[in-house]
Amino acid sequence: MKWSSFSFARILRIWARKLAFFIPHSFLLSLFLTFVVYFLGIFWAYHGPFDMIKFWANGFWSFLGFSMQMVVMILSTFSIASVPFIRKIIRRLVDLLAKPRRGLIFLILATGIISWIHWGLGMVVGAVIAREMGRRISGIDYPLLVAGAYSGIWAGSFGPFAFIPLAVSQPGHFLEKFMGLYPLSLTSLSSFSILVSGLSLILISLFMGLICPPSSEANPPPANLLRRFDEEDREEDESLLAEKKLREGRISLGLWLEHSRWPVWWISLMAFSYLVYWFYGRGFEINLNILNLFLFIFALLLHDTPARFLSSMERSIRPIYGIIVQFPFYAAIQGMLISSGLATIFFQWLLAISSSNTYPFLLYLNAILINFFLPTSEAIWEAQGLLVIKSAQSLSIPLPQAINIFTAGELVANLIHPFWTIPILGICGISIREIMGYCLFAFIILSALWITCFTFFPI
Repeated sequence: MKWSSFSFARILRIWARKLAFFIPHSFLLSLFLTFVVYFLGIFWAYHGPFDMIKFWANGFWSFLGFSMQMVVMILSTFSIASVPFIRKIIRRLVDLLAKPRRGLIFLILATGIISWIHWGLGMVVGAVIAREMGRRISGIDYPLLVAGAYSGIWAGSFGPFAFIPLAVSQPGHFLEKFMGLYPLSLTSLSSFSILVSGLSLILISLFMGLICPPSSEANPPPANLLRRFDEEDREEDESLLAEKKLREGRISLGLWLEHSRWPVWWISLMAFSYLVYWFYGRGFEINLNILNLFLFIFALLLHDTPARFLSSMERSIRPIYGIIVQFPFYAAIQGMLISSGLATIFFQWLLAISSSNTYPFLLYLNAILINFFLPTSEAIWEAQGLLVIKSAQSLSIPLPQAINIFTAGELVANLIHPFWTIPILGICGISIREIMGYCLFAFIILSALWITCFTFFPI
């Protein structure tokens, strides 16, 4: 019996596809979570109905900065991937991976390794390669492919730039007086964390490879989506040809400036000189602003002239609408959860039933549940960081272990959170309902691995 026809694998694929029937658009999920937190605030935290509305409204725009960072990251990556010679590089790579299972496993491993370096890089690179694989590898299951890329991001993101371990390693963090500093060698760069992260990637790759269907059972990208992708490529090529023809004739000064290279060169020189200064002074320290500066200027440089760059950015708008529409609602959910005290109440409820033996599992469970309502690592740590530290100290749990447990829980929980799927779904042109079943299986596998390791092989 062939691996791809294994009956258990077929059952899992059927379950994943059946689950799609029950999952609405990610925007509806954000509204549903809003209602859940609103009523919890009234009946569990005992706030008035209009108090919860005020918490909701006060938080609604608190993700504006982060939203803009994500918008720039997606726009810039999409623009870079549209450049003809970058497209050729990606296509040659994809053509080497001609078989669906080989391509899927490569995508998961590559995305996970890049995400270990920085989750933002992993997200955009994984999405772009998945999109191209869906177009060029015959007989590949596109929802499984996108789910594989998304799973690789969070299987591998427990690296040097995981927010919580990085925060507690830097002087001046808001909990320093309660816990001091803990170097990354005790948290995300410990041998334990690196080993489990590696096992996570291997397990997810094997699982996704196991359930990868034969061509006869695969769900390829729909024809209208492929036409959209082809049209976007054609528009880029036509823009390049139109600019060449324009330069051959007499044009106004304004048009000449729009289609000149020197403004791009000077701006690029300024930006890259600052990047050299940054890395020379700080070492290999990457945040979203630095990553976005590089991606944005690199996209500008690759398009050679301001006019082509602007035309590319205009075509790249479509994948980001989900960020613009949905992020404010998640910011409002965060506002309700923190202002109402629900985050503290929930943690204290779990702590009341914890012991030194059950604490790792309950802390991991808490991180998963709180992640549904506070999807960013920074918000989660600000809401519950002090509680995590004090509870671990009261139970004589080593703080690096508590930090690792909490971080692992909130990262793995991203697998089943619609918030983080928005960028990759926008680039790949697919719905959350098509990938959530596979992501749920990956979430179960990674949770079982982390809980087992924390319980039986604590650091």
